[in-house]
Amino acid sequence: MTPLCESNESNIVEAGSCQPSHINNLTLNERHELIMQYGYQSSSYFSLQQGVDHIGIAGVGFITFYVQQFLGSSFNIAFTNPICAIPNIPQLVALLETVTGNKTIFMAVDKNCAEQLINLGYSCNDMGLEYHLPIAEYKVEGKQMKYLRWAANMGNRGFVVKEQTWDEVDAEQVKHISTLWRHTKAVKDKELRLITRPPEYKDAWGVRKFFCYYEDELVGFVFFDPYFENNKLLGYTANILRGRKDIHPNGFLDYTLLEAMKIFKEEGLAELSLGIAPLHEIAAHPKEIKWVRMIQKLMYRYGSSLYAFQELAYHKTRYRADSTMWYQCVPPKSSSVKAAAAVLTAINVF
Repeated sequence: MTPLCESNESNIVEAGSCQPSHINNLTLNERHELIMQYGYQSSSYFSLQQGVDHIGIAGVGFITFYVQQFLGSSFNIAFTNPICAIPNIPQLVALLETVTGNKTIFMAVDKNCAEQLINLGYSCNDMGLEYHLPIAEYKVEGKQMKYLRWAANMGNRGFVVKEQTWDEVDAEQVKHISTLWRHTKAVKDKELRLITRPPEYKDAWGVRKFFCYYEDELVGFVFFDPYFENNKLLGYTANILRGRKDIHPNGFLDYTLLEAMKIFKEEGLAELSLGIAPLHEIAAHPKEIKWVRMIQKLMYRYGSSLYAFQELAYHKTRYRADSTMWYQCVPPKSSSVKAAAAVLTAINVF
Protein backbone atom coordinates (compact mmCIF):
# COMPACT_ATOMS: atom_id res chain seq x y z
CA MET A 1 0.00 0.00 0.00
CA THR A 2 1.78 3.12 -1.24
CA PRO A 3 0.94 6.58 0.13
CA LEU A 4 0.13 9.30 -2.37
CA CYS A 5 2.39 12.24 -3.29
CA GLU A 6 5.25 10.79 -1.29
CA SER A 7 8.29 13.05 -1.01
CA ASN A 8 11.62 11.75 -2.30
CA GLU A 9 13.15 12.71 1.03
CA SER A 10 10.55 11.49 3.48
CA ASN A 11 7.17 9.81 3.81
CA ILE A 12 5.47 13.01 4.96
CA VAL A 13 2.76 14.41 2.70
CA GLU A 14 2.67 18.20 2.54
CA ALA A 15 -0.84 19.66 2.60
CA GLY A 16 -1.86 21.13 -0.74
CA SER A 17 1.41 20.07 -2.40
CA CYS A 18 -0.08 17.73 -4.99
CA GLN A 19 -1.10 18.71 -8.49
CA PRO A 20 -4.30 17.30 -10.04
CA SER A 21 -2.29 14.73 -11.99
CA HIS A 22 -1.24 13.23 -8.65
CA ILE A 23 -4.72 13.41 -7.16
CA ASN A 24 -6.37 11.31 -9.88
CA ASN A 25 -4.18 8.40 -8.94
CA LEU A 26 -6.29 5.30 -9.64
CA THR A 27 -6.96 3.89 -13.07
CA LEU A 28 -10.50 3.65 -14.37
CA ASN A 29 -10.35 -0.13 -14.10
CA GLU A 30 -9.21 0.11 -10.48
CA ARG A 31 -12.17 2.36 -9.71
CA HIS A 32 -14.53 -0.01 -11.49
CA GLU A 33 -13.24 -2.87 -9.33
CA LEU A 34 -13.70 -0.83 -6.14
CA ILE A 35 -17.23 0.19 -7.15
CA MET A 36 -18.12 -3.45 -7.77
CA GLN A 37 -16.85 -4.32 -4.30
CA TYR A 38 -18.04 -1.33 -2.23
CA GLY A 39 -20.42 0.72 -4.41
CA TYR A 40 -23.65 -0.37 -2.73
CA GLN A 41 -25.07 3.16 -2.49
CA SER A 42 -27.45 3.79 -5.38
CA SER A 43 -25.47 6.91 -6.32
CA SER A 44 -22.05 5.23 -6.24
CA TYR A 45 -21.77 5.38 -10.03
CA PHE A 46 -21.97 9.19 -9.84
CA SER A 47 -18.36 9.04 -8.65
CA LEU A 48 -17.35 8.33 -12.28
CA GLN A 49 -18.81 11.52 -13.75
CA GLN A 50 -16.71 13.89 -15.80
CA GLY A 51 -15.14 17.08 -14.43
CA VAL A 52 -14.37 15.84 -10.92
CA ASP A 53 -11.28 14.54 -9.13
CA HIS A 54 -10.67 11.48 -7.02
CA ILE A 55 -8.08 10.30 -4.54
CA GLY A 56 -7.63 6.87 -3.08
CA ILE A 57 -5.58 3.83 -2.22
CA ALA A 58 -5.44 0.88 -4.58
CA GLY A 59 -7.36 -2.07 -3.17
CA VAL A 60 -8.79 0.03 -0.31
CA GLY A 61 -11.03 2.68 -1.85
CA PHE A 62 -11.37 6.23 -3.13
CA ILE A 63 -13.27 9.48 -2.67
CA THR A 64 -14.53 11.48 -5.62
CA PHE A 65 -14.76 15.23 -5.03
CA TYR A 66 -15.05 18.64 -6.61
CA VAL A 67 -13.08 21.64 -5.32
CA GLN A 68 -15.35 24.67 -4.92
CA GLN A 69 -14.15 28.12 -3.93
CA PHE A 70 -16.45 30.59 -2.23
CA LEU A 71 -15.56 33.95 -0.67
CA GLY A 72 -11.92 33.08 -0.22
CA SER A 73 -12.48 29.57 1.10
CA SER A 74 -11.98 26.29 -0.76
CA PHE A 75 -13.93 23.13 0.02
CA ASN A 76 -13.80 19.61 -1.25
CA ILE A 77 -17.38 18.69 -2.17
CA ALA A 78 -17.84 14.91 -1.85
CA PHE A 79 -21.23 13.85 -3.18
CA THR A 80 -21.47 10.11 -2.53
CA ASN A 81 -20.22 7.75 0.14
CA PRO A 82 -16.50 7.10 -0.20
CA ILE A 83 -16.13 3.93 -2.26
CA CYS A 84 -14.59 1.71 0.41
CA ALA A 85 -15.41 -0.48 3.39
CA ILE A 86 -17.20 1.65 5.99
CA PRO A 87 -14.40 1.41 8.62
CA ASN A 88 -11.92 2.84 6.07
CA ILE A 89 -13.83 6.11 5.59
CA PRO A 90 -11.80 8.07 8.20
CA GLN A 91 -8.55 6.96 6.57
CA LEU A 92 -9.62 8.21 3.15
CA VAL A 93 -11.01 11.48 4.54
CA ALA A 94 -7.68 12.16 6.26
CA LEU A 95 -5.81 11.36 3.06
CA LEU A 96 -7.98 13.68 0.98
CA GLU A 97 -7.71 16.62 3.36
CA THR A 98 -3.95 16.16 3.82
CA VAL A 99 -3.28 16.14 0.10
CA THR A 100 -5.64 18.98 -0.86
CA GLY A 101 -5.34 21.14 2.23
CA ASN A 102 -9.12 21.69 2.11
CA LYS A 103 -11.91 20.69 4.44
CA THR A 104 -14.46 18.31 2.94
CA ILE A 105 -18.25 18.68 2.81
CA PHE A 106 -20.13 15.42 2.33
CA MET A 107 -23.57 15.59 0.77
CA ALA A 108 -26.10 12.85 -0.04
CA VAL A 109 -24.37 10.19 2.06
CA ASP A 110 -26.13 7.36 3.87
CA LYS A 111 -26.41 6.61 7.58
CA ASN A 112 -23.32 4.37 7.65
CA CYS A 113 -21.13 7.10 6.21
CA ALA A 114 -22.73 9.86 8.31
CA GLU A 115 -21.99 7.97 11.54
CA GLN A 116 -18.31 7.72 10.63
CA LEU A 117 -18.19 11.46 9.87
CA ILE A 118 -19.99 12.37 13.11
CA ASN A 119 -17.27 10.45 14.96
CA LEU A 120 -14.78 12.77 13.23
CA GLY A 121 -16.61 15.82 14.61
CA TYR A 122 -18.83 16.59 11.62
CA SER A 123 -22.27 18.11 11.99
CA CYS A 124 -25.07 16.22 10.23
CA ASN A 125 -28.31 17.44 8.64
CA ASP A 126 -30.95 15.47 6.81
CA MET A 127 -30.51 15.86 3.04
CA GLY A 128 -33.60 14.15 1.62
CA LEU A 129 -35.17 10.78 0.92
CA GLU A 130 -33.79 8.23 -1.51
CA TYR A 131 -36.51 6.01 -2.98
CA HIS A 132 -36.05 2.39 -4.06
CA LEU A 133 -38.34 -0.36 -5.27
CA PRO A 134 -38.04 -4.09 -4.43
CA ILE A 135 -38.24 -5.40 -7.98
CA ALA A 136 -39.35 -8.98 -7.26
CA GLU A 137 -42.30 -7.97 -5.04
CA TYR A 138 -43.27 -4.70 -6.70
CA LYS A 139 -46.76 -4.55 -8.20
CA VAL A 140 -48.86 -1.68 -9.53
CA GLU A 141 -52.02 -2.75 -7.76
CA GLY A 142 -54.51 -1.04 -5.47
CA LYS A 143 -56.11 2.38 -5.34
CA GLN A 144 -52.82 4.19 -4.63
CA MET A 145 -51.30 2.78 -7.82
CA LYS A 146 -54.02 4.08 -10.14
CA TYR A 147 -51.69 6.40 -12.04
CA LEU A 148 -48.98 3.78 -12.50
CA ARG A 149 -51.52 1.20 -13.72
CA TRP A 150 -52.57 3.74 -16.33
CA ALA A 151 -48.94 4.41 -17.29
CA ALA A 152 -48.17 0.68 -17.47
CA ASN A 153 -50.78 0.28 -20.22
CA MET A 154 -49.36 2.92 -22.56
CA GLY A 155 -48.20 0.17 -24.89
CA ASN A 156 -51.86 -0.08 -25.88
CA ARG A 157 -51.70 3.56 -26.98
CA GLY A 158 -48.88 2.99 -29.44
CA PHE A 159 -45.80 3.59 -27.26
CA VAL A 160 -42.91 1.15 -27.65
CA VAL A 161 -39.88 0.82 -25.37
CA LYS A 162 -36.55 -0.54 -26.61
CA GLU A 163 -33.25 -1.10 -24.85
CA GLN A 164 -30.62 0.05 -27.33
CA THR A 165 -26.92 0.74 -27.62
CA TRP A 166 -25.76 4.18 -28.63
CA ASP A 167 -25.08 3.26 -32.25
CA GLU A 168 -28.67 2.00 -32.58
CA VAL A 169 -30.33 5.35 -31.83
CA ASP A 170 -30.47 8.75 -33.48
CA ALA A 171 -27.88 10.52 -31.34
CA GLU A 172 -28.82 14.01 -32.50
CA GLN A 173 -32.47 13.41 -31.68
CA VAL A 174 -31.54 12.22 -28.18
CA LYS A 175 -29.49 15.36 -27.60
CA HIS A 176 -32.27 17.55 -29.01
CA ILE A 177 -34.85 16.03 -26.65
CA SER A 178 -32.41 16.50 -23.76
CA THR A 179 -31.88 20.17 -24.60
CA LEU A 180 -35.61 20.86 -24.93
CA TRP A 181 -36.27 19.07 -21.63
CA ARG A 182 -33.60 21.06 -19.81
CA HIS A 183 -35.08 24.34 -21.05
CA THR A 184 -38.28 23.52 -19.14
CA LYS A 185 -36.36 23.35 -15.86
CA ALA A 186 -35.34 26.00 -13.35
CA VAL A 187 -31.67 25.63 -14.31
CA LYS A 188 -31.90 25.92 -18.08
CA ASP A 189 -28.43 26.70 -19.39
CA LYS A 190 -26.35 24.00 -17.69
CA GLU A 191 -26.60 20.46 -16.40
CA LEU A 192 -26.96 19.80 -12.69
CA ARG A 193 -24.11 17.65 -11.44
CA LEU A 194 -22.58 15.91 -8.42
CA ILE A 195 -25.82 14.80 -6.68
CA THR A 196 -26.86 13.56 -10.10
CA ARG A 197 -24.71 12.42 -13.01
CA PRO A 198 -25.06 14.44 -16.21
CA PRO A 199 -26.00 12.32 -19.25
CA GLU A 200 -23.27 10.88 -21.41
CA TYR A 201 -24.19 10.54 -25.05
CA LYS A 202 -22.33 7.31 -25.61
CA ASP A 203 -22.22 3.76 -24.31
CA ALA A 204 -20.75 3.52 -20.82
CA TRP A 205 -19.59 0.75 -18.49
CA GLY A 206 -22.60 -0.97 -16.95
CA VAL A 207 -25.13 1.71 -17.94
CA ARG A 208 -28.44 0.59 -19.47
CA LYS A 209 -30.33 2.89 -21.85
CA PHE A 210 -34.04 2.50 -22.67
CA PHE A 211 -35.71 4.57 -25.39
CA CYS A 212 -39.42 5.22 -25.89
CA TYR A 213 -40.97 5.60 -29.35
CA TYR A 214 -44.36 6.76 -30.49
CA GLU A 215 -45.32 6.04 -34.08
CA ASP A 216 -41.67 5.13 -34.72
CA GLU A 217 -40.48 8.53 -33.47
CA LEU A 218 -38.22 8.89 -30.44
CA VAL A 219 -40.06 10.74 -27.66
CA GLY A 220 -38.05 10.02 -24.50
CA PHE A 221 -35.49 7.92 -22.71
CA VAL A 222 -34.34 6.67 -19.31
CA PHE A 223 -30.69 5.93 -18.46
CA PHE A 224 -29.95 3.52 -15.60
CA ASP A 225 -26.69 3.48 -13.60
CA PRO A 226 -25.67 0.24 -11.84
CA TYR A 227 -24.71 -0.24 -8.21
CA PHE A 228 -22.96 -3.21 -6.61
CA GLU A 229 -21.84 -4.94 -3.44
CA ASN A 230 -19.28 -7.73 -3.01
CA ASN A 231 -18.89 -7.95 -6.80
CA LYS A 232 -22.60 -8.55 -7.28
CA LEU A 233 -24.97 -6.28 -9.18
CA LEU A 234 -27.62 -5.08 -6.72
CA GLY A 235 -29.73 -2.95 -9.01
CA TYR A 236 -29.97 0.17 -11.13
CA THR A 237 -30.65 3.84 -10.46
CA ALA A 238 -32.99 5.66 -12.84
CA ASN A 239 -30.62 8.59 -13.18
CA ILE A 240 -31.69 10.34 -16.39
CA LEU A 241 -35.37 10.60 -17.41
CA ARG A 242 -36.08 12.99 -20.26
CA GLY A 243 -38.88 13.31 -22.77
CA ARG A 244 -40.73 15.60 -25.13
CA LYS A 245 -43.29 17.85 -23.48
CA ASP A 246 -45.43 18.07 -26.62
CA ILE A 247 -46.30 14.36 -26.63
CA HIS A 248 -49.57 13.42 -24.93
CA PRO A 249 -50.39 11.58 -22.79
CA ASN A 250 -47.12 12.36 -21.01
CA GLY A 251 -46.79 9.30 -18.77
CA PHE A 252 -44.49 7.58 -21.25
CA LEU A 253 -41.37 8.05 -19.12
CA ASP A 254 -43.02 6.13 -16.29
CA TYR A 255 -44.03 3.53 -18.85
CA THR A 256 -40.39 3.32 -19.98
CA LEU A 257 -39.23 2.80 -16.42
CA LEU A 258 -41.85 0.13 -15.74
CA GLU A 259 -40.95 -1.72 -18.94
CA ALA A 260 -37.27 -1.66 -17.94
CA MET A 261 -38.25 -3.06 -14.54
CA LYS A 262 -39.80 -6.08 -16.25
CA ILE A 263 -36.45 -6.90 -17.82
CA PHE A 264 -34.57 -6.30 -14.57
CA LYS A 265 -37.01 -8.63 -12.80
CA GLU A 266 -36.35 -11.36 -15.38
CA GLU A 267 -32.63 -10.90 -14.71
CA GLY A 268 -33.17 -11.42 -10.98
CA LEU A 269 -32.13 -7.97 -9.79
CA ALA A 270 -33.04 -6.99 -6.25
CA GLU A 271 -34.05 -3.35 -6.56
CA LEU A 272 -34.45 -0.22 -8.61
CA SER A 273 -33.60 3.19 -7.17
CA LEU A 274 -35.50 6.32 -8.14
CA GLY A 275 -32.75 8.47 -6.65
CA ILE A 276 -33.00 11.17 -4.01
CA ALA A 277 -35.72 13.77 -3.52
CA PRO A 278 -33.59 16.57 -2.01
CA LEU A 279 -34.93 18.25 1.16
CA HIS A 280 -38.07 16.08 1.20
CA GLU A 281 -39.36 15.18 4.69
CA ILE A 282 -36.24 16.40 6.45
CA ALA A 283 -36.39 16.47 10.25
CA ALA A 284 -34.24 17.37 13.23
CA HIS A 285 -31.04 15.40 13.66
CA PRO A 286 -29.16 15.14 16.99
CA LYS A 287 -25.96 16.45 15.36
CA GLU A 288 -27.55 19.03 13.09
CA ILE A 289 -26.92 22.72 12.56
CA LYS A 290 -30.43 23.94 13.36
CA TRP A 291 -30.45 27.04 11.19
CA VAL A 292 -29.38 24.94 8.17
CA ARG A 293 -32.55 22.86 8.58
CA MET A 294 -34.62 26.05 8.74
CA ILE A 295 -33.06 27.27 5.47
CA GLN A 296 -33.59 23.86 3.89
CA LYS A 297 -37.28 23.95 4.72
CA LEU A 298 -37.61 27.43 3.25
CA MET A 299 -35.82 26.34 0.09
CA TYR A 300 -38.10 23.32 -0.24
CA ARG A 301 -41.20 25.44 0.11
CA TYR A 302 -40.21 28.54 -1.85
CA GLY A 303 -37.17 27.56 -3.92
CA SER A 304 -38.85 26.12 -7.01
CA SER A 305 -37.12 28.78 -9.11
CA LEU A 306 -33.83 27.12 -8.16
CA TYR A 307 -34.85 23.46 -8.21
CA ALA A 308 -38.13 21.55 -8.53
CA PHE A 309 -37.95 20.11 -5.00
CA GLN A 310 -41.67 19.51 -4.48
CA GLU A 311 -42.41 18.41 -8.04
CA LEU A 312 -39.64 15.82 -7.96
CA ALA A 313 -40.70 14.51 -4.56
CA TYR A 314 -44.33 14.23 -5.64
CA HIS A 315 -43.39 12.19 -8.70
CA LYS A 316 -41.22 9.78 -6.73
CA THR A 317 -43.86 9.28 -4.03
CA ARG A 318 -46.36 8.13 -6.67
CA TYR A 319 -44.37 4.89 -6.88
CA ARG A 320 -45.11 4.14 -3.20
CA ALA A 321 -41.47 3.11 -2.88
CA ASP A 322 -39.39 2.31 0.17
CA SER A 323 -37.33 5.28 1.32
CA THR A 324 -34.11 5.96 3.21
CA MET A 325 -32.85 9.29 4.53
CA TRP A 326 -29.54 10.60 3.22
CA TYR A 327 -27.47 13.28 4.94
CA GLN A 328 -25.26 16.31 4.46
CA CYS A 329 -22.24 16.52 6.77
CA VAL A 330 -20.17 19.65 7.36
CA PRO A 331 -16.65 19.49 8.85
CA PRO A 332 -15.91 20.94 12.29
CA LYS A 333 -14.71 24.54 12.66
CA SER A 334 -15.90 25.59 9.22
CA SER A 335 -18.35 28.29 8.18
CA SER A 336 -21.67 26.56 7.57
CA VAL A 337 -22.83 29.61 5.58
CA LYS A 338 -19.91 29.33 3.18
CA ALA A 339 -20.30 25.55 3.11
CA ALA A 340 -23.97 25.73 2.11
CA ALA A 341 -23.30 28.34 -0.57
CA ALA A 342 -20.35 26.31 -1.90
CA VAL A 343 -22.56 23.23 -2.25
CA LEU A 344 -25.27 25.07 -4.22
CA THR A 345 -22.62 26.63 -6.46
CA ALA A 346 -20.90 23.30 -7.05
CA ILE A 347 -24.05 21.47 -8.19
CA ASN A 348 -24.81 24.31 -10.65
CA VAL A 349 -27.91 25.63 -8.90
CA PHE A 350 -26.24 29.08 -8.84
